Amino acid sequence: MNIDRSGIYNFPWSRTDNPGAWVEVTDRCDLFCPGCYRHRLEGDRPVDEVKRDILTLRSLTKCGRIYIAGGEPLLYPQLAEVVAFIAGQGMEPVIFTNGEKLDRVTAATLKRAGLNQFFIHIDSGQRRPGWEGKSESELNLLRQRYADIIADLGGVRCGFNMTLKRATLADLPAVLDWAMENIDKAQNLSLIAMRGMDMSEGKRYVANGKPIDTSRWHSGSSDAHELTMTSDEIYEVITSHFPTFRAAAYLAGTSRPETTKFLIILPFGSQGRNYGVVGAKSVELQTVVRHLRTGNYAAKTRNPRVGKMIFIFSVFDREVRKALGRFIRAAAKAPRRLFEPIYLQSINIQQPNEIIGGETNLCEGCYNQMVYRGRLIPECQLDEYRLYGGPICEMGPEPVDPL
Repeated sequence: MNIDRSGIYNFPWSRTDNPGAWVEVTDRCDLFCPGCYRHRLEGDRPVDEVKRDILTLRSLTKCGRIYIAGGEPLLYPQLAEVVAFIAGQGMEPVIFTNGEKLDRVTAATLKRAGLNQFFIHIDSGQRRPGWEGKSESELNLLRQRYADIIADLGGVRCGFNMTLKRATLADLPAVLDWAMENIDKAQNLSLIAMRGMDMSEGKRYVANGKPIDTSRWHSGSSDAHELTMTSDEIYEVITSHFPTFRAAAYLAGTSRPETTKFLIILPFGSQGRNYGVVGAKSVELQTVVRHLRTGNYAAKTRNPRVGKMIFIFSVFDREVRKALGRFIRAAAKAPRRLFEPIYLQSINIQQPNEIIGGETNLCEGCYNQMVYRGRLIPECQLDEYRLYGGPICEMGPEPVDPL
């Protein structure tokens, strides 16, 4: 399946005009996740250095949201101070975590500091104590535990990340069903295609013009097929399971613009009942108006409860118009639907960076930029700079001796 992008909005983000940015506070971690780019090299970063990066990101990108990551940020002793600093600058702090150190006390402390959202990475490839060998479907119990903790906290959004392999695609519908059942608690679901360095025989790589020692790189595989799953494949599974779902917006690739690197689907409904999705026209209108009004793409998104006001977009959005019809029919059969709250959810599909034909294919308008030694780089390339001094490129095949 190739995604038809003709009716999908292309986000107009750029390096210097972007809604989000990324800062890492530590490279320590208590789990191993497949596809993780990060190596433990430096430990915890000085908090003043982290704050300088945050201010630089705001100045260079006009971002309104900072993603705090690692490593595992919940291991960082001054995390609440970083969260409070971001909030104090008028931006939204978001924490990316595996959740192992997340409990109600920690969550409440971070909420008081001004946290906007947790993104919790859970998938069956992790070496998570007590959950080894569990399927993605079985891991819904763990997702529910965290969703309940954050929902009870109130005022903080909850999202989940999941790295997908072709072997786990069959379990994706069960995760989607869980997310729809918990649309009031889980506001985001990010589905990330497995990526890593292709270690197939004959592959050679350079950085800064010099051959590199790939043995230092822990995210790789000699199974090239496993490393080439696309966002198109993930989207096909989603739309086969939910035929009414349509993507609203996307980002293309840098070296291969025909690739869809980031794709967003925006379903909405009441708990356990989906009415439809927000379409491209609504996203485009909101994006353009926001930029005209504020001068940037930053958006405040603390409350996912959108209510019946969302149906206003049915005037010009065909997808919302279809959803309104479903809502009216549902309310006619069960009038209590008229009084149920309606929530908006975001399903994001990501196809991380990859080397195709010797060129690195990144996300155009990357919203995960970070500061490294005073310059902006995509966060997915940080360890290429830390280990090898620059981004990795693929060399041509080794010349064959004619003799």
